[in-house]
Amino acid sequence: MSLAKQFGIGFFVVLFLVFIGTLWVNVTNTRDFIQRQLASHAQDTATSLGLSITPYVGDEANIPIIETMTNAIFDRGYYQSIQLTEPDGVIILDKKNPKAMQSVPEWFIDMFVIKAPVAVTNLNTGWQIAGTLQVTSNPGFGYEQLWRNAVETFWVIVAIFILALMFVWAMVRLITRPLIDVVTQVEAISNKNFGIVKNVPRTPELSIFVNAVNRMSEKLSKMFTQLSEQSEKYREFAYSDSLTKVGNRRAFELSLRQMLTDSEQHSQGFLLIIRCSSLAQVNNAYGGEVGDRYLVSVCDTIKKVTSQSFPQFNLYRVNGADFSLLVEDCSKNQCTDLLEALATVFLSLEKTEYEQGMAHIGATEFVCGNDIKVIMEKVDSALAIASTASSHWQLASNLNVVQGNEAWREKIQKLIEIGTADFAKQPIVSPVGDVLYEEWFARLPNRSSSELLPMAQLVPASVRLDYADKLDQMILTAALLKIPSALGTVGINISRMSMLDPQFQTWLLWKLRENSQVCAKLVLEIPERALVNDVNQLSGFVKKLKLQGVKITVERFGAQLAGITHLRDIRPDYLKLDGRFIRNIHNEPDNQLFVQSLISIAHGLNIKIIAEMVESIEESDWLKKAGIDYQQGYFIGAPKASND
Repeated sequence: MSLAKQFGIGFFVVLFLVFIGTLWVNVTNTRDFIQRQLASHAQDTATSLGLSITPYVGDEANIPIIETMTNAIFDRGYYQSIQLTEPDGVIILDKKNPKAMQSVPEWFIDMFVIKAPVAVTNLNTGWQIAGTLQVTSNPGFGYEQLWRNAVETFWVIVAIFILALMFVWAMVRLITRPLIDVVTQVEAISNKNFGIVKNVPRTPELSIFVNAVNRMSEKLSKMFTQLSEQSEKYREFAYSDSLTKVGNRRAFELSLRQMLTDSEQHSQGFLLIIRCSSLAQVNNAYGGEVGDRYLVSVCDTIKKVTSQSFPQFNLYRVNGADFSLLVEDCSKNQCTDLLEALATVFLSLEKTEYEQGMAHIGATEFVCGNDIKVIMEKVDSALAIASTASSHWQLASNLNVVQGNEAWREKIQKLIEIGTADFAKQPIVSPVGDVLYEEWFARLPNRSSSELLPMAQLVPASVRLDYADKLDQMILTAALLKIPSALGTVGINISRMSMLDPQFQTWLLWKLRENSQVCAKLVLEIPERALVNDVNQLSGFVKKLKLQGVKITVERFGAQLAGITHLRDIRPDYLKLDGRFIRNIHNEPDNQLFVQSLISIAHGLNIKIIAEMVESIEESDWLKKAGIDYQQGYFIGAPKASND
């Protein structure tokens, strides 16, 4: 029972006892007063009536006179009986009135008994007693007066009782409100929301307590902020170029290797190498400071031009004069347009001191599964050709034959029309072997052959052709039909574009309400990239999903520096670390430090950590020792058909 209820019940009991006691004492005292008044009244009546009828007593002829005088008093109703007797006991006159009063409850009469007072006086004629007059007051009028007094007292005390209860309730609220605020604050602190109680009570004992909790919250907030900042500073130090603030060669190699090996993400795109062709000559002729400004200018130009066509891209400085640009979900025509735009801007910015030109660009396409050495050889060859070409850029020949947009449009429309999908599943397992959930990967058949559609081409094509949300809807609908028969919890990937689409959000919430029985078995995996630029739009939607019982995993976590700062806004249930940091982690001290810092931050927010792409026992053992909660990868369990 809450403290407020205990206080309230305690005060209620005390006030109720006071109410009963006050009412009882008041009614009892009133009854005693009425008892005395009735006795006094009876005695006064007996004395005055006796004196009035004494001259007529003893003569039977005077009895009518005596009776008339007696009736004048008795008929007023204040007397229960008036009796006149002779000295020898013979009754001369006897008047009686009923005791019961219909206006007074019988239980009240039984509880507060008023004894009818009897007054006796002797009638003297000279030295002889002529008779005895006995007057008994009627207690009925006393009961009526006592009842009215009790009712009036009851309502007065009830009013006071209610006012007292309201006052007690207000006082209890006033006393317990700071305690409730502190409890709410402590719960928020446990969730790493470091707010403070603004309404500090004036009561010294409570104010000391509230201020102490506020100070603790402020200190914990500073500690957590420092930890997050240290983690980001370390990542910048290990994976960023100090001059241009873009990623360094280590970050580039990790990213490209991840894209080429992560079959789950179906990566496809283009790699561009932009070389500052005149850097060596500028450094020799004008010094390193001018050369640095040259590099920064090229870097800023790349970011400005690329962002006009691609909201998401990754830029790195891989050595002194070279920048690498990774653009995912990009068609060949889009890449050609980007190359021409970059070259045009570079030509417009050329100066006389750039004897070899401001920059030259080589580019090649990649898809998941390509060999990184082959990719680098192709882009190097393209760059060599670009250095002598008048256009200052060169795109290497395609690595694979990619179907045209119209062909893909037809295939995607057919898939959506049919609306069926099969799935492969891969478990996510704790260190002791418990399965957290199984991630399901869509497997879509190619209707023109017996093979499955290559997801590395299908997903980028759906993004290019604005079918990402419809494809996600189709896959989710198929999954929701199969999840009820699944043995455990199921994880489904949702693209960033779909998660940020208001129409898709409305559809998904409606679909989940329609299939509410599966919400507790569903985990939605969203890319970390959505946390970087779209956290405000995403946080409200995620809260609605979690209210329906759906759990959230942020996948590929750690790839974006800004993602860490938005964890408290999204509050996911799980974080899935980017596989680039997991590969060969037992031999990578830099990755080890970064992963350990991410584990500390996530656990500080009560978020469980999943390591993906665990491919060896050495990686798995190191992750267990580091405190990873769950693991996923071919070493843990290879994907298999969901009906196996």
